[in-house]
This record gives sequence, C-alpha cells and structure tokens, in this order.
Amino acid sequence: MRRTDTEYAAEGLAMARDYERCLSSMCRHVSNDQHYGLPFLLEPFQRENMWKPIFACGHMEGGRFKRRFRRAIFGLPSGYGKTEFAAALVMTVATMEVVHNGQYGVVASSKDQVRNIFEKIATMIKLNATFKEQWDVGKDVITHRETGAKIMVLPNKADALESWHFNVLVFDELHVYRDSRVWDAGLKGQKVLWNPMAIGITTAGDSREGFLWDTLEKAGEDPGMYLYWLGLDDSDDMAEKASWDKLMCAPWVTWESIEDQRGMATSKRSFERYTANRFPADRDSYSCFTSRQLDRCWRGKNDFDFSKPFTLGIDGATSGDSFAIVAYQSRKNENGKACGHAREWVFDEPDEETGHYNLSQIMELIAGICQRHWPEVVGIDPNRLIVMDSQLRDIYGIDTVSFAQNNATMCQATSLVTHLVRSGKLRLKGCPKLREHLGNAVEEEREPYGTRFGKDSRKSKIDAAIALAIAVLAYEKLVDGKEGHVPVY
Repeated sequence: MRRTDTEYAAEGLAMARDYERCLSSMCRHVSNDQHYGLPFLLEPFQRENMWKPIFACGHMEGGRFKRRFRRAIFGLPSGYGKTEFAAALVMTVATMEVVHNGQYGVVASSKDQVRNIFEKIATMIKLNATFKEQWDVGKDVITHRETGAKIMVLPNKADALESWHFNVLVFDELHVYRDSRVWDAGLKGQKVLWNPMAIGITTAGDSREGFLWDTLEKAGEDPGMYLYWLGLDDSDDMAEKASWDKLMCAPWVTWESIEDQRGMATSKRSFERYTANRFPADRDSYSCFTSRQLDRCWRGKNDFDFSKPFTLGIDGATSGDSFAIVAYQSRKNENGKACGHAREWVFDEPDEETGHYNLSQIMELIAGICQRHWPEVVGIDPNRLIVMDSQLRDIYGIDTVSFAQNNATMCQATSLVTHLVRSGKLRLKGCPKLREHLGNAVEEEREPYGTRFGKDSRKSKIDAAIALAIAVLAYEKLVDGKEGHVPVY
C-alpha cells in the first residue's frame, strides 16, 4: 500500500467537512444492490485516504483556499465502488464550487462504460429533489439550468478532450491507457483554471510498464500529485490470510468475499490484478497451463478421425517465428464423454538462406488436407495472412472463414481451449509442438473481454496454441451440433 504524506490546514479540514456534508445529504447510492437510494456515507478509509487529502491539503491565497494537489490517483481493488465514488465526487464539487459555464467531466474506459457512468450521474440527480431542479439531464450532456455548467462523460480519446477546460476531470480505469496522450490532453486544458482537479481512479495494470506504471513511479517527484494505492505489496503472500488485512477496510470486503473472487477469477493473473490490486511482476508470472495439466492431456488416447467433421486453424508469421496448422474435432469416447482431438502441422525452422517459410509449400499442404479430408471450416486471420488467405481462395478454391485476432475473438477462443485443457478433455498425444506451444502461453488480460494467450518475456513460440484456439472456436460456433444435418443445395 502506498500513500503520499499529507499535512492538513485548518481551513482545508473545514472545507472537507462541509463538502462531506453535501455529499452525505444530497448524493445517493446508485449501485444495483441493497444500498440503492441510501445516503452516500464515506467509509473511514475513503475519508482518511481520499477525501481529506484532496480537500484539506493546501493554503489560503487571496481569500480563497488553494488546494495543494491538482492531480490524484486512487488505486483500488475491484469492488470498492470506484465509479460511484467518481460520480458523487463530481456532483459534490459542482454543487459546492459554483462556476458559471463550469465544465465537469468523467473519461470512461469504453463506450459501454461511458453510458454506465452517465446513467449513474443522471440517476444520482434524479434521486435528489434539489439536484433534479438544478440540472437538466440531456442525451449526452447534463446542464445546470442557472449557471450553464456542464457535466459530460467522454471516451478515452485525446481528441475528445481538446478545447475543453474541465474544473474537475475524473479518469476512470487508467490501466487501459496505452500512453499519456489522453491524460496530457485533459491536464493541458486545466492550466488556465483556478483550483482544478484531475483524478485517476483505477486498478492495477497487466504489466509493470506503460503509462500507468510510469506515472506511479514518478508520482513522488510531482509535488502537485497525490497517490493512494490500496493493494498487496510484493512481499505479501496472496495465499496467506494475514496479507489481506489491509484490504479489509471496507465493511463489504471479508476473507470470504476474497476467496469467492479467487474462485470466480478468469485467471490467477486477473485475481492478482483486480482483487489484490497488484501489478504482476513480469509476463512470465502466470503460465496458462501447468505441466501436470498438459501431461494429463498427453496421456489420453488421441484417435483423431478425418472421416468425422473437423476444423482447421491457421496461424503464423512468414519468417522468424513459426507457422502452425492445427485440426480439431470433438467426439464422445466409449464412456459418452465429449473430448477434443487434435492434429498438428508445425513449421518452426525457416529457410536458412532467406529466413522465410516456404508459403507455397504450406499452402499446398493445406490444399492437400482439404482435398483429401474436407474440413468443415478453414479458419484464418486475413489481416495477418492476407496474401495466403487470398491465394488459398483464388488459386486453390478454398473458402476460408475469417477469424480476426482481436481481443473479443481471441479471448473467447482462449477460454474454450483453457476449459478443454484444465478439464483434461483435450487429447494431445502425437502433437508435441502443440503441447510445447500451449506450455509457452502466458495469461494476457484484455478488458473487458477476459484473458487471451500471450507470449512470455523470451517471446517463446505459441502459434500452434493460437491455431488450436481458432480451430476450437470455429468448431464450437460453426460445426458443433450440426454434424448430423443434411446440407440443402
């Protein structure tokens, strides 16, 4: 846990107290639980580590209280009410610091989150008679009827913040920011204002690099930055109950709730990030599969049958990495249990002279498989293998199906393969390269879609794992349950 040292001024403490009275008397909880509609009362950890530091630190200047911290970052685990706190904070400052034509904004992490935050603020207004009289809730902007002040929820794009001068600007989920452009654009517009406030509210990122990590590393060098990070330290053992005591500062967070989140987490990596609120130490911290899980899949009988419906997944690079073709089918064994069976064709030694793979040879192999065995689907990412995709269609007459390797597609495909391996339902016997590539894959979080296969720090080869994921997704979506259908021409 990290917290910037603070020193409170008497005037600031009075201000923080008055602002909290406004919060508790006018703002209501708008989450979809038993607290809906109840007064928004700060928990002690919120008051001491978030509220007082930003409102009570500073000094008097020209008869007005000037806050010490113009920027703040609050790092909280998942489930600590970050979004609702952001909405209540904006409404409180907009009420207590009346500014004609003032601008108040929340930068959301996605299009869905834009609407989510906007509706939370709008609902908070509707639940209070005074707010309801003062504010006009439009489709995209909330406007103060008397002062013309505006509350907006914006996408995390630098262009969306240009030309605005936000008196208060809250950045939601900073860990999704690829670089500093959005943050810089928001701060740039505040330079001309008196007592502006920019607050980032987030959980830990996927790795110890990038905008959020760099900003946290430099926070101590910025006198105008306040940092409060609630999470486990590197020295804390996630398996030890005592390590979690510091996070049980909210009444709804208990050891039982932490254990429940551990069980529901999509991966160990996501549990460390969202519940422990700790950056994974490196990309190799969490492999997708253990050797024991892969050994179990290797021991089972892999009687892949080309006479039964199957799909092909194709992935690779033209040079340097590897090139993989993986066939997949699901069939019931003698006990009536559905198991996945695989076949592999993996190229991992490019031509010594050119450093490239012979794509003509690979395409002839694919064409031969298709001509002899007729796969139901040939899945390929046309964005990565545009030439091969075109030639398979135009020269060999193979109708490929597009499986773009975006986060939405690959997280879904990865989830299917993960279930097969961890449940022991995948048969890998005779596919040593596929087993190796599955063993190389590490968990890579991609919000809001989940986890996908990623490479470790050594950039180990995982192309066969990706090809399998494409083949499994193709089978699940386009073949499974349709094997007995009679085609209609």
